[in-house]
Amino acid sequence: MNSRNGTKAVLEQAAASSAAQFMRADILEYFKSLVGQIEIALPNRSCRVLLLSSSVPGEGTTEVTVGLGLALAAAMGRRTLLVDCNFRHPELHTRFGTPGWGLGEYMGREISLEKALATTVVPNLQVMAGGRSGGSLLATGKEDLERLLDDLRSRFDYVLIDAGPVSTDPEGGVLCSRVDSVILVVRHGSTKREVVKVAADMIARAGGRVLGVVFNRRRFPIPEFLYKRL
Repeated sequence: MNSRNGTKAVLEQAAASSAAQFMRADILEYFKSLVGQIEIALPNRSCRVLLLSSSVPGEGTTEVTVGLGLALAAAMGRRTLLVDCNFRHPELHTRFGTPGWGLGEYMGREISLEKALATTVVPNLQVMAGGRSGGSLLATGKEDLERLLDDLRSRFDYVLIDAGPVSTDPEGGVLCSRVDSVILVVRHGSTKREVVKVAADMIARAGGRVLGVVFNRRRFPIPEFLYKRL
């Protein structure tokens, strides 16, 4: 094995070891297959910005966001950012033990973008926490939001935005027309198809594009498959 291959193997082993703190290897493989489907659906993108949302609370959007992030960063070596836009129930910073400040403070011009981006123990993976309680994107100017997304596109291969349900959280509606696509997370065997269809229609009316639906089992957070039509 030459030195370049040896270095790569060491880095891959370190990444896998760090990811194992958060997710079993077999579950990570499922998320890798999901990434493959996303890249087929969104080819030729230098950076893919995806909004993950749901139709109702309790679907497991954060679990899927974390799983995709780990697969992209640790297993596939992609520069990945997870953005917590679920201001009512922010969880990403607690999952990775990163600071609680982030998006809210940045949009309020209290901190720099560098300060809002937190490095995790997983190589290639950073987190932008939701920030201060009660934050919202509703008062954010269109130019400021687009400037932020442009800055993130220049820094990362993937930006995954963890948002609340489209039926209750307005932030998703603000963002869905400005991201590449929206992925709806559905709790397997729980949420009715009609409810998901209503959520997809809301996203379409806001100018967003639903890439597909991930069926998620909360007890074992494994995406069963992604499909393009509801």
